[in-house]
Amino acid sequence: MSTDPKTIAWYNQNASDYASHVRNPKHSAYHAYYEKPAMYSLVSQIKGKRVLSLGTGSGEDIGYLKSLGAKRSVGVDIAEELIKIAQSGHPECEFFTMDMEKLDFPDGSFDFAYSSLALHYIENWSRVFGETFRVLKPGSHFLFSCIHPLRSAMVETRGDEDGYEKQIGISKDRRSGKFTINGDYLHMKRIDAEIGGTMKVTTWHRPFGEIVNSAIDAGFQIDRLVEPEPLPAMQDVDPQSYERLKRIPEFLVVRVKKP
Repeated sequence: MSTDPKTIAWYNQNASDYASHVRNPKHSAYHAYYEKPAMYSLVSQIKGKRVLSLGTGSGEDIGYLKSLGAKRSVGVDIAEELIKIAQSGHPECEFFTMDMEKLDFPDGSFDFAYSSLALHYIENWSRVFGETFRVLKPGSHFLFSCIHPLRSAMVETRGDEDGYEKQIGISKDRRSGKFTINGDYLHMKRIDAEIGGTMKVTTWHRPFGEIVNSAIDAGFQIDRLVEPEPLPAMQDVDPQSYERLKRIPEFLVVRVKKP
């Protein structure tokens, strides 16, 4: 398991608040008006199919996939308390507390796999892609989203009570000729972020090439890459985020295929 135990603990301890957040479009504008529309636009034809959601959280996505006519809808998450909430909210689906790096399903069990904003919590993606490849039937898609590497490569260059600045770039002093480098895009790094001011969750930055090659090395073919733009409706809910997301991506959406 390469998910940080503190991250799992945070989601277990805050499962109820997390579920309330993602289920309210006004509180989760990034989900409702940005990431979910991009993801849902790339969902394969799944009517009558068997679908798997990795890092399913409180179950909203697998519930949506079920509503599209999936024959069997299964969600797995490593946070037990989230699975309890998912089971309660979506009794039409199946849920299991399970590490997505060790899927307890036979080979070729599913026709479609889906993972929304969960992979970036995992240090080693090769096991996830390998396991997902194994449980999918040939010809099936795996659709996932993660933090965009441009965004995760940024570093905070100023932070105080009045705000902060995050940048990735190069600056040069013309007199001395000295360069200053802000951020590191090319190397994988651990990112510890505070949530609620007390506990931290850990995500991992990895460059675009590593994201793509991890999938290819597992046997997948790259089918579609999307850097989403927010829906116009987001302007009314969160106009500042809307303007930023029109220029700087927050997430990356990828669909790969098992040949």
